[in-house]
Amino acid sequence: MKRLVIAIILLLALSSCEDINWQSSVPNMPVNYTLYITREHPHFVVENGYQTMTITKKQFQEQYLGYAGLLVWVGMDNAYYAADLCCPYCLKPNKPLQVDGLYAVCPICGEEYDISYGFCNPTQGVTKEPLKRYNTSYQIKATGAELHIFN
Repeated sequence: MKRLVIAIILLLALSSCEDINWQSSVPNMPVNYTLYITREHPHFVVENGYQTMTITKKQFQEQYLGYAGLLVWVGMDNAYYAADLCCPYCLKPNKPLQVDGLYAVCPICGEEYDISYGFCNPTQGVTKEPLKRYNTSYQIKATGAELHIFN
């Protein structure tokens, strides 16, 4: 009986670690973009509540926007988040997600992703895969507030 309990615990522990090495269907592409909030986007501050921004064109050669572009937003928890604009189900970089309130929606398949708190989980459709998220770093420098998005 003791061996059976240990085997069940071990099996549960191993199956719960399944998502640790999970990899997105969206191809890995470099991401390196800085939003100069104070100078260029003064409205895009956490004090203004929930807001979104899509970025699909580089301004400088050294900027990288992932696979289909960047979706950047201030979540309901007043934190900055970023994800790729590519639907992980369709994988069409030329058909970026569109923002509809608290959701990012694929214009091709209609998959809908909840972006309100940064989890990016699907809420409608057939996929179980969330959006591909990117790291964000908010800093206040002498030149003003900056949000760096990177992978």
